[in-house]
Amino acid sequence: MDYKKNLRYFENKKLLLYCSAGLLVLGIILWILPRSADNGFVMYILSVLSIVTGGAVFGISMTLRSNDKKIDENISDAFKLFEEETLQKFDLYERQLPYLESVLIESYKYFDGSYLRRDKEGRYRTEIYSKTHVYFVEEGICIGSKEISLIKDEQTDRSEQIPYGQIERAYLTDDQTVYKKGSKTVPVGYQTLHIKKTDGTEFTAQSHSSQMLDTLVSDINHTKERKTGTN
Repeated sequence: MDYKKNLRYFENKKLLLYCSAGLLVLGIILWILPRSADNGFVMYILSVLSIVTGGAVFGISMTLRSNDKKIDENISDAFKLFEEETLQKFDLYERQLPYLESVLIESYKYFDGSYLRRDKEGRYRTEIYSKTHVYFVEEGICIGSKEISLIKDEQTDRSEQIPYGQIERAYLTDDQTVYKKGSKTVPVGYQTLHIKKTDGTEFTAQSHSSQMLDTLVSDINHTKERKTGTN
């Protein structure tokens, strides 16, 4: 993963792009302006140089930063062993309850102070990406959870196993982080999964709103009630 190129992607500085656009426009103007016998050759050379230089600057600016596709590839590579590592960590090959589906949720992490970049499809990306997979076993739930940074060599493992007796309840909240872009504000909405424990602590994970999340919360609460006999 090229962290420097990824950082430039999120910083999204456009000075080189503006320079290249300016040179291209200048070259086109010089190309179409009327020429005389005295300055025709000079204007031709200047227009060609301006267009070529503008194109070169544009090409260089593109190679110095990652793009949407490269960010997606970085995420895929960073999580390629995530499922297998979680299965091994909790020995889940034969422990999973057959009547409850495990659920994978994933999202960029939105928080105060993060970068925010809107991609070509209109999705908002930040420099932190997270995956959380919740499995049901006889004794409790096993959570494989990992966060990676796309701009520096950092990752966080938040995996844990929570016995049903230590679960108070699971619930969802509708949240948003508000970013400032110049004079504009950009509110980014998402849902947060909360698994509140009897000691007052919580496991949380962000995700996009979906029926899958509602089902997960319902399954956690119903299974906890069935296993412990408490509401």
